[in-house]
Amino acid sequence: MVHRTRILAAVAAAVLAGTTLAGCSLLPDPVRDIVDQVQESGVPNPLGSIPDDFPDEVPLVDGDVLVGLKPTDDSWTVTIQVADEAAATESTTLLEDAGFTQQFEGTGAYTDGTWLVIVQWSPIDDGGYGVAYVVTPA
Repeated sequence: MVHRTRILAAVAAAVLAGTTLAGCSLLPDPVRDIVDQVQESGVPNPLGSIPDDFPDEVPLVDGDVLVGLKPTDDSWTVTIQVADEAAATESTTLLEDAGFTQQFEGTGAYTDGTWLVIVQWSPIDDGGYGVAYVVTPA
């Protein structure tokens, strides 16, 4: 069961990494789609918090948490709304300042040897940017 869980987490990370690597996506824009679905629901967001056991070693940008999920025992996804693209790009600076290194030049894949973090952002319809993180063991 643990092996299957890790595979599913790796697939989720690979999808986001692939969108970053290719500059395009199997989905039109996965970050914007997540944010739009949450905003269009019209109900208070029960997912608008970071999971309690999210790794402390992984820094997140400051902003409004739109989605915080733990899809498997050892993976997390968090989407945060920030004011602008400068705030979104701060996500990579925070990771690098915390000792994470970029896995492949030009991608949003970072690791510190313990955690693999995929980070991606895009503009959202009501203004600002959505910054999406997927975190799994390295």
